Amino acid sequence: MFTPSKNRSESVLLHELFSNKHRHIFGALFFITLKASPVWLVPVVTARIIDMGYSDHPDIGKLLLYLSIAIFLFLQNVPAAVFYTSNLVHLTRGIGMDLRIRICRQLQVLSLHYHNRSSVGSLHTKAIRDIEMIELLPKLAFEQGYSFFLGLLIASIMIARSNPQALWFFALTVPLCGVVSGLFRRQMSDSVNDYRKSMEGMSSHLNEMVTMMPITRAHGLEEHQLRHVEDGIQGVYQKGVRFDKLTQLFAAISWVVMGVMQVLFLGGSMVACFKKQITVGDVVMFNTFFLTLSNSLANLLTFVPQVLQTRESLDSIIEIFSAPDLEENNGKPEYTDISGDFKFNDVSFTYPESSTPAIRNLSLSVPAGTSLAIAGPSGGGKSTLLSLLIGFIRPNEGSIELDGMNMKAMDLRSYRKNVGVVTQDPVFFSGSVFENIAYGNLEVTTEEVFQALEMAHARDFVEALPEGLETRLGVNGVKLSGGQMQRLAIARAIVRNPQVLILDEATSALDSESEAHVQRAIDQAMKGRTTFIVAHRLSTLKNADRIAILDNGRLIDYASPADLLKHDNFYSRSIKQSHNIT
Repeated sequence: MFTPSKNRSESVLLHELFSNKHRHIFGALFFITLKASPVWLVPVVTARIIDMGYSDHPDIGKLLLYLSIAIFLFLQNVPAAVFYTSNLVHLTRGIGMDLRIRICRQLQVLSLHYHNRSSVGSLHTKAIRDIEMIELLPKLAFEQGYSFFLGLLIASIMIARSNPQALWFFALTVPLCGVVSGLFRRQMSDSVNDYRKSMEGMSSHLNEMVTMMPITRAHGLEEHQLRHVEDGIQGVYQKGVRFDKLTQLFAAISWVVMGVMQVLFLGGSMVACFKKQITVGDVVMFNTFFLTLSNSLANLLTFVPQVLQTRESLDSIIEIFSAPDLEENNGKPEYTDISGDFKFNDVSFTYPESSTPAIRNLSLSVPAGTSLAIAGPSGGGKSTLLSLLIGFIRPNEGSIELDGMNMKAMDLRSYRKNVGVVTQDPVFFSGSVFENIAYGNLEVTTEEVFQALEMAHARDFVEALPEGLETRLGVNGVKLSGGQMQRLAIARAIVRNPQVLILDEATSALDSESEAHVQRAIDQAMKGRTTFIVAHRLSTLKNADRIAILDNGRLIDYASPADLLKHDNFYSRSIKQSHNIT
């Protein structure tokens, strides 16, 4: 069972990935052994047939037996290859499937702060390219590593039976190639790391370019954006060229080393033949073994760069699994019977990348069913306070109590099912209007959706759409105006019938007429619910029970709108200024 971890190593991750795939692992090992058997057994049969040519008494029956064995070894390769491939693809694709599911699950439990720091392009690279590299690991292990060591074992046994001294060539060749590999491993590892990071950077730049396309076009900044993206593409090119050159140099040196050793081995085996220590058939068999092993070892060394790339991809995936920003809910009690009574007890919060607290020693109470408006200058801590309320971030100091229970001790997923959130930048997926409003609620009815649309002043324009509720919105609601999107977002919050309502600039995208209608709907929706409101237009806060004014993360004033208007503060000054402008 996979569980999120703050400290996961390569070996632990690999063990988790392979632990439930023993059947396919052993199946692949068995059938690749059968599949490769002609490579190692046919030379033995060939040697015996050649030796028969030097015999004074040819044995046709034995010759036919050897030929039959050789033919059988070749014929069985087809079914063995089919069964090997079947086990291998189930293993590799299974690993890819498991990793992608685990990454998605991990991303769901990582804090929103982690997602705000991470680029979408980088996460796409990890979930696609890096996992594709990891999927190659079993194929490399079986077809390069296992095949080589199986051949080395068989060849060593056969040669030891005829001429043990020839084993010194194997004993010398393998470590010699290991030395060559060691000379390049560090450089190639660093080069792979640089290439992987440049790929993630390029992916981030491309994603940013697509996201910023409307702004880029609107301001005539195409060339500026292209230069930014081209820098990333050129970086990938330069890192890739360096890696490819290292790989080719390594492959060339490895090939030369193996070629020289092969020539020396041929000379040594011929000397042994001259001395009648081995037969001509043995010379053929020995050199066939050595040639095959040389090619296998050369291929094994050639795949060292791929192995390093795979290891780098593992490290890349582990970055997600080892991220410390976990929202830990497992094992905590669910809390669904919510009244909505909040209490902040000397709460402080500082973002990891900052030394200045965003919220400082905040203490206030919000009784169930009441509304609290949050006002203050930009950077005062309003958005941070909302994030604390939703549970996206946790207090560094102090506590937030919900109905007398510390929110840190509860499963926030169960709490959020009773929360309706409307942000200033509503997000939609490319489903229908109904699917977007009923998002995640499988029991909601069409009538309930229409009621929510009515309250959000959105029913008329939805019914006027070509297919009504079944009209597909397109990615991010591109078929709707900003005001329409905002009203659908309000309907999505209302249809959940939440006990806690959080409105972050919920009417910011509406015109004056629509804002008036939606404000009345919001006032109706607020009744009986604990509501937190942040709004740019402070006049929209006049119906809140209390207003909390924040400045530099501190609570400066906390009173009803009417009481705040009686003395000088951020709210009263802003109201007077808006009236003067009007």
